[in-house]
Amino acid sequence: MGVLALLAAIVLVPLGREYADLRRSFRLTRMGAFATTALVVPAFAVATVLSQPLAAHPPAQWCAIVVATFAIYSLATRAIVASASSAETAPSRNTRG
Repeated sequence: MGVLALLAAIVLVPLGREYADLRRSFRLTRMGAFATTALVVPAFAVATVLSQPLAAHPPAQWCAIVVATFAIYSLATRAIVASASSAETAPSRNTRG
């Protein structure tokens, strides 16, 4: 049980910081920041599928899962942050006087 708690802390603490940073730095709403942070779940799923050829070598498979999850999640969050940043500087589409 202690190992699971340690692993949960290792994963959840950085995600909590990421959530807070998205709220503070990019002014995302609670739901937007949560949804962006939650992208780690599908990133992990994709990484797990991509690492299946390494199933015979569990240490290599887990290493590949961690690296691929980090890469996929980073690409997804950068795209969202870039989109949010460009939306702040885009001209208003409000046509009501």
